[in-house]
Amino acid sequence: MQLGAIENNSHTEDRGRRLVFVENEVFRFYSGDINRFFCAEGSRIVVLSVTEKTKNLRMVERAVEHMTQFGINRRSEPVIAIGGGCLLDAVGFAASIYRRHVPYVRVPTTLLGIVDAGIGVKTGVNFGLHKNRIGSYCAPVAAVLDPTFLGTLPKRHIRNGLAEVLKMAIVSDITLFQILESHASDLVESCATSSPVSREIIHLSIQRMLDELEPNLWEHDLYRVVDFGHTFSPVIEMLKLESLLHGEAVAIDMCISTVIAARRNLIDAAAADRIIALTQRMGLPIINSDCTAANLQTALDDVVRHRDGLQRIAVPTAIGDATFLNDVSLQEVVGACEHLLRRSLR
Repeated sequence: MQLGAIENNSHTEDRGRRLVFVENEVFRFYSGDINRFFCAEGSRIVVLSVTEKTKNLRMVERAVEHMTQFGINRRSEPVIAIGGGCLLDAVGFAASIYRRHVPYVRVPTTLLGIVDAGIGVKTGVNFGLHKNRIGSYCAPVAAVLDPTFLGTLPKRHIRNGLAEVLKMAIVSDITLFQILESHASDLVESCATSSPVSREIIHLSIQRMLDELEPNLWEHDLYRVVDFGHTFSPVIEMLKLESLLHGEAVAIDMCISTVIAARRNLIDAAAADRIIALTQRMGLPIINSDCTAANLQTALDDVVRHRDGLQRIAVPTAIGDATFLNDVSLQEVVGACEHLLRRSLR
């Protein structure tokens, strides 16, 4: 895994025969470069449109069909996945089950992909209204992280990725949080231009993520601070696929969890206010109309099953630190949402 690996690589083409899956929007901007790089005889480039709505078993079947038609050599011809997190998840899962695992390479092209989906070993697809319900643990043979892709990424999708950066700052890195606070107004532009500030926050976010994931790659321990912001967000996100991005749902969840912590006096009120204020300054939502009692109860019920009988809800205790709760009531969650709704209307 190397930040800026593509732009700093002196090689201009891949001599091996490759099956390359590319997100359609990425191919629209970079078709010339991709065609030139993967120019070996027999290589095939497959252009796909993968969103949370289409990240399902049917998409995996399509990927497997292409692998079969291509005739991949099981160990010596890694599949290449170039695109956002949805494409990386789906192609990674297909690679994990095709012939019981063929190697693959991740090339994330979104900020969310660079700091989140491109890190770690998880793959998966959605099933009905259930996010990432079907998946596997399957490490790529390499992850190539090139932030220059962000120059063609829509601003909203940069903010979407910044939510995961903010997540790691809140629960594990006060220095990263302070950098985000200092540059909140120009973070999107910084990422789009690969400025030194953007490279620093991306590097710190990835490092903190790796610090948390490496000792627990297979999730034997379900007390995971990286699950901060991922208790209520899966349900909210899947209900709003047409209008709410993953990072936006995570931002809402982080704010709910922060208010719960503040009301239990687990975090100083001033620190909690800084977290919510920074979320807003970064252009991220703090509440949504689908944060209803029924949906929140669904989320609480599902997370207990997902985390093996306990809630294990990560909440901040200070900026850069967190703890876990196993006794959060629906009343607490609804009260936190009502508080955030009032704040959003100020």
